[in-house]
Amino acid sequence: MAIFEKLSQIKHIQDDTDNLVCTLENAQNINKHTEYILRVQKGPSKENKWTVSRRYRDFASLHLSIQQAYIDLPLPPKKLIGNMQPSFIAERQVALQHYVNEILKYQILALSLPVRRFLDPCSYPLHLAEEALQTVSIALRGDGQYELKGPLHSINWRIRKHYFHVVDSKRTNCLLAWQSYGPDKHLHNKDLQIALKSMQSLSHPFIGEILTFHILESGAFVVRQLHEKGTMRDLLYGTEYDKSYLAKYGNPKVRKPFTTGQIAHYGYQILQALKFLHDKGLPHGHVHPGNIVIENQRARLTDTENILFGVASVHRPYLRELRRASSEAIDVYGFGRTLYEMVYAEVLDGCYCDKLDSNAFSQSFDDLESILHLTLSRSSWKRGGATLDELLQHPFFIRALNGLVERDVKGHLKFPLTLKEQIKEAALRVETRLKTDQKLLRTARREVRIQEILGSDEEMKKQRRRAKKRDSMWKSTSSLAETVRSQSASTTSSPTPPATAHFSTTGDSSGASLPAACEGRGALLQAICSFNKKSLARVGSR
Repeated sequence: MAIFEKLSQIKHIQDDTDNLVCTLENAQNINKHTEYILRVQKGPSKENKWTVSRRYRDFASLHLSIQQAYIDLPLPPKKLIGNMQPSFIAERQVALQHYVNEILKYQILALSLPVRRFLDPCSYPLHLAEEALQTVSIALRGDGQYELKGPLHSINWRIRKHYFHVVDSKRTNCLLAWQSYGPDKHLHNKDLQIALKSMQSLSHPFIGEILTFHILESGAFVVRQLHEKGTMRDLLYGTEYDKSYLAKYGNPKVRKPFTTGQIAHYGYQILQALKFLHDKGLPHGHVHPGNIVIENQRARLTDTENILFGVASVHRPYLRELRRASSEAIDVYGFGRTLYEMVYAEVLDGCYCDKLDSNAFSQSFDDLESILHLTLSRSSWKRGGATLDELLQHPFFIRALNGLVERDVKGHLKFPLTLKEQIKEAALRVETRLKTDQKLLRTARREVRIQEILGSDEEMKKQRRRAKKRDSMWKSTSSLAETVRSQSASTTSSPTPPATAHFSTTGDSSGASLPAACEGRGALLQAICSFNKKSLARVGSR
C-alpha cells in the first residue's frame, strides 16, 4: 500500500502557484497561417522551460475566456488583409508579447485555468472537472449519507479543487470540496485518515467544523456547512458565493471595506484561532478572506485541512520573497494581507506594503497602521516579523474593543502523539521546500541584475573606456619592452671598443676619453646606440 501511496504523491506533485514567464521567440508561416512560438519558464529554475505554438485565434479564444474578469487587456485587433506580411507579423508579435505580459501581471489571471492551460497544456488537461465529478459521484453513492445536487463551477482560484452542492438526510444544504493532493503532502493516507478524524472532533468558536470526509488515492473531499452569504471576501465585494471566481474578484464594482470596529473584532478572533492551531501543532498556512466565513458576528477559519493535503498557498509567490519560512511567519503574513483587504476592500498588489492611505479612516488609524506595518512592511520582515502573541497583545485590539477581549478562548483538538510528531515533520519539510524556492529566486534575480548592469548603456561606455585605457597601457608597455630588448640585444652582440686612455706622469686620469661619470646612464646609452660595428678594424684569426 505504501508503494502506491508514494507513486500517487509523485504523480500529483504539480504546484499551480509557480510563476510563469512567457517570451514570444519567433513567428513562422505554416499552411497559409502564422504560428507564434512561445518560450515558457515555470518558477525560478531555468531548466523548467518549454515551447508552445499558438495562432492568433488561440490568443483571441483566451481573451474571450478571461473577459469575465472585467480587466482591460490590450489584445491587438484582427486583420484580414496583409496579415502575412513580415512587417505586420513582427509588429503583431511585439503586441502579443505585451498582451501576455499584462495578463501575467495580474495574479488572479496568472493562476486561472484558462491562462495556465494556454501556456502549459500538458499539465492541465481538459477533463479535470469531469474526473472530479465522476470521483465524487462514485464516493457519495457508496457512502449514502449525502445526495449530490450539482457542481459549483469555478467558484475558487484553485484549479484542482472542485466544489459541489450536496444535501444530507435532513435536506440541509452543505458544501463538498474535492481536492487533489499537492506537492507538500508528506503523510501517508492512513495517517491522514487519523488526522482528519481528530479534526472532525475539533471544537472552537472561531474555526469551522468538518462534517465528514473521504480519503482516496488521488485526493480527498471534505463536507462543511454551506453559508449562503459566502465568505468574508464575498461580503467585502458584495458578491454571491456561487458565481465565477474571475467574475467576482477580477475587477469588482462594489467594495465594502469593514469599519475599524469590525476589523478589530474579526481580526482578533482570527488571531485566536491561529494561536490555538499552532499550540496544537497544526499550522494553517492558507489565511485569506476566501477561507474565512462570518457567522453570528464571529469569524471562523475554514480549510484547516489544506496543510495536510499538501497544497500550496495562494500567497506562495509572495512568500518566496520574504526570506522567512517558518509556519508562524507564513500565518502572520497571511493575516496581514487579510487585514489589508478588510481595510481597503482590495487585494494587496505586491509582497510588502510600506505606505498606507490614512484617508480611509477617521479614527484609530495610528494603531491600525502600526499593526499593518508589523505584518506587511519590508523593515519589519527584515527584523524577523511579528509573532502571534505580539499581535494578540497589540493596543489596536485592546483599545478598539475597549478592553473587552476574550483572552481565554477554550477549544478542543487532540492528535495522537506519534501523529503530532509526523505533522510537525511534515510542516518542517514544507518550510524546507519554501526555503529552497526562496534561494532559487534570489539567485535568479541576482543573475538578472548582473545582466542588466552589464547591458546598460552607461556600463557599456565604462567598459569601452576601460578597454581603451588597457590598450594604451599595453601599447606603451610593449614599445618600452621592445626598446629594452633591442638595446640589450645590440649590447651583447657587439663588443665594446677598447678605450685609449692617456695617463699623465702623475697618474691622473682626468684626461681620459671615456664619458665623464657625471653624465651617467644617459651618456652610456647614447654611446651604445651610436656605435657602428663597421668602423672596427678586421683582425685575422687562426
